[in-house]
Amino acid sequence: MAMIFAPTAEASVPLNEPLLVVGGAVNGESGGITEVDFSTDDGTNWTTADAHGERWSVVLWPSVPGPLTIKARARTASTTGPVTVSRTVHVGGTTTPPLAGDTLLILNETHSPTINDPDTEAVELGVRLRVDRAGSIPAVILYRGTYTGPVTARIWADGVLLAEQDAPGAAYVQRITFGTPVPVAPGTEYVVSYYTPSGGYRATQDYFTGNVVQTPFTLPVNAGVYRYGGGFPADTWNASNYWIEPIFRP
Repeated sequence: MAMIFAPTAEASVPLNEPLLVVGGAVNGESGGITEVDFSTDDGTNWTTADAHGERWSVVLWPSVPGPLTIKARARTASTTGPVTVSRTVHVGGTTTPPLAGDTLLILNETHSPTINDPDTEAVELGVRLRVDRAGSIPAVILYRGTYTGPVTARIWADGVLLAEQDAPGAAYVQRITFGTPVPVAPGTEYVVSYYTPSGGYRATQDYFTGNVVQTPFTLPVNAGVYRYGGGFPADTWNASNYWIEPIFRP
């Protein structure tokens, strides 16, 4: 069975810009999933996506305004499964799908492997993003690497620090809540980041090779940013993802 995690159904995606489609696939056979195919022309033509284990991804270039339907199917050693997922987005549109409440940006694994970087230098790591409606960011979720000591989470707008929050040490995954939710609005690029004094962070190269559209967030190509020594991060490296995810509150 194939699945699509991003982009969000009925979301608006940029015209003539790369769009990252991320999905998964599961199967009960001992051989597991061998390939995942996708189609953007209602199943007339199928193309094999890049896959790693039970995760797959592909970069599309939507060039025609209007609805775009993405279909996916999984293949095993013995069979090609039926279409199990179909997702429609709006190219060049302005739709804003409703939100039920607090919404986490979920950066699912792609076909690229994730590592615990052995770097031990002090560094600020983050992600650039925009939102499609006014709201706030009350907290972030941080996926930790080998360094499990204290960190500081920060939110920036156009290079200006809006808020920061110290957090104690933790292993693997940690929620960091700001003292006051940080207001955000359309038309501004924000950076959500964290400072680690001893490196040891989680990273995935070749991740942000296309826009990630997950309502209400849009993350551009090369969204992952860093700065050695701390401070506003603006450097990029191989489209890396540093695994910090904001929570949006409408």
